[in-house]
Parts: sequence; structure tokens; C-alpha cells
Amino acid sequence: MTIPIRKVLCNLVLFPHIKLFMKISLAILLIFSAVLARAQEDSDILYQKDGSIYQGKIVEYIPDSLAIIKLIDGRIINVDAESLRGLTIGNDVIIKKKIDIKTRGYFNNTLVGPQFGKSEYGNIQTYFAFNTVNGYKINGHHMGVGLGIENHSGNWYSPLYADYSYHFLKGNITPVLGVNGGFMIPLDLNNYGGAGRNDYQKGGFIGGRLGFAAYSGKHFAFMLNLTYRYIRLSDAKYSVWNPFGEPVTFNGTADLHRVGIMVGMVIN
Repeated sequence: MTIPIRKVLCNLVLFPHIKLFMKISLAILLIFSAVLARAQEDSDILYQKDGSIYQGKIVEYIPDSLAIIKLIDGRIINVDAESLRGLTIGNDVIIKKKIDIKTRGYFNNTLVGPQFGKSEYGNIQTYFAFNTVNGYKINGHHMGVGLGIENHSGNWYSPLYADYSYHFLKGNITPVLGVNGGFMIPLDLNNYGGAGRNDYQKGGFIGGRLGFAAYSGKHFAFMLNLTYRYIRLSDAKYSVWNPFGEPVTFNGTADLHRVGIMVGMVIN
């Protein structure tokens, strides 16, 4: 079998070029893969609440407003804050936004629970307290007016007070520190005669609380607080039953200390 000389010469001439072409193509492919991998490593990632993911470079990010990302293919995507679930910027910084907690506007927090302390006679007793605050918040600062109902020294009182608290973090769970102070208004719900009783005609208090708020949604959070109050009641009418005539009445004051474990909620 004879092979044409022309074919042999063509193979001898083309083979080195084909081999060189394959080497160049392989080198270009490797370089392209390395560049693409490097680009993916350095790229930012934008996560939407509907599950969509964009990869590229974050051009602009304005909290509570929008995020702009330039994709690897050159497209520009704008995502508003309501649709944004989170951002990964580079390899280190991660901005997560699971719950869009309102940063300003009306709020209400309501707390209920027991308070512990000594009576004016030195006995350790348990007291009931229910308090609610309505006000306005700006970022983590909460300012409002509180109203409630509590029992002290054999009578019921309605605290009317100013309240301030600060939520330290912007995440779903945040420590809370607060102070308050105001008046104790006697309600005189225990109306009876004969037996002994302290009817303090007025009072005031100052106190504080430390705890945390855990948000389960945009407008609702669970609260657990440890509270303290110093209460001063005055102008007492202390009645002692007298078997020989009218009850004997004394006047006085009471300085009370109360520690409470209060649970409740925040509504934004």
C-alpha cells in the first residue's frame, strides 16, 4: 500500500501547527477559568426574600432603602429594602436582614408580673403589677407615657409615669435598658370599716429595668425584664379597730422597695 507523497508532506507541515494550536487553546482555557474563579471569589452576593440570588459587585447600598449590584455579565440590578433578605460583601462582611424592624414611629410595650419586697411592717410579700407604655421611638430610643395598676400596702394604685428605654441592637434579639418615674395614684378599691388599713393618699416612685426583646416579626416582640422600684407613699390614714368606739387613725409614710420579674410584649 502506497501513501501519496502530498499527504505525507501535508501532515508533516500541519501537525506542528495543530499541536501548537491545542497548547494555546488549553492555556487560554486555563487562564479564563482562573479569571472566572477569581471573579467569583471576589464577587458580592445579594439575597432576595423570594429566594433569588444575584452575584456581582455591590455598587451602592442604602440601609432601609435599596441595594444596587452590577452582575458579572454587566447588568445592573436594583433591589428595594422590602425585597432584600441579606448581603454578602467580599469574603468577610455579611449584612443580614431577616426581619425589617420599624426604626421609628408609634410603639406600645406592656408588662405584667409579680413584684417582691417588704411591707411597711418588714414582711416579705408578693405584689401584682400591670403596666403599659405608649409612645414614640426613634431608632433604638423609646420614649412614652405609662399607666398601670399595682397593689401596695393593702390598697390598689395606678402608676402614671414617664418612661424611657433603649434597645441596644438592631437584630432580632436585643438587650433593653430603661428608666421611669412618676406618681402612684390611690384607687381606694378596698372600702371597709373597722379593721386596720393604710390609706396612703398620694405617692411617687422612680425605677429602672433590664432585660431583652426578641422580635418574631416586623411589628411584634416578646419581652422579659427584671425591674426595680423605689416607692414612697405619704399622707397615710392608718386605722386601727377600737372595740370601745370609733377606729383610731394615725398619719404616716412608707418607703418601699420592689423587685419584679415582668413578661410582656412590644407592638410597633
